[in-house]
Amino acid sequence: MSDHISGPRALAEPMSDITDVYAFPSPERSGHLVLVLNTLPFAAPSARFSDALTYRFRLRPVTARAGTDPALFTAGAREFTFDCVFTAAADGNGASGSHQAGVCTTPAGATVSFRVDDEQGGAADGIRVFAGPRWDPFIMDAPAALETIATGKLAFNDPGAIFLDGKNVLSLVVEIDCATMLDGAD
Repeated sequence: MSDHISGPRALAEPMSDITDVYAFPSPERSGHLVLVLNTLPFAAPSARFSDALTYRFRLRPVTARAGTDPALFTAGAREFTFDCVFTAAADGNGASGSHQAGVCTTPAGATVSFRVDDEQGGAADGIRVFAGPRWDPFIMDAPAALETIATGKLAFNDPGAIFLDGKNVLSLVVEIDCATMLDGAD
């Protein structure tokens, strides 16, 4: 899902501009789900998360419906929230930049602490968290897309141009053990 500059809050506070949200099975751990929230397009390497926002993932289990039903899925009644908050960035010693800590709270109320830019992130029973600037994974040949819209003719070439190549976003990555974190899901 992608949503850029959508509303007055995102315009007034770029830290609240969620650029992309991803959810996918962990490629490293069977039974784990990876949630990614990217914010602050064109983030500088020294960018930090807002200490005034709660970065929240909301999960609701779904079940597939019968093939003839126009609604393909039914959402479960129970909602699971993972809330991540950050401290204000503290100035570093100049060489290592500013430091920032975060805490992620699970649906059961357990917490995991982590530091922004710590490659190891933080971990507790059933959850791992990483936060920091990362290369923007959104791939789009924007000049070709704009030309296609303007002319009505496909303008994509091989190879194309990656508009955001080399640009960063702030990424918040939460990996959860579904059996531990979503126990009782319907």
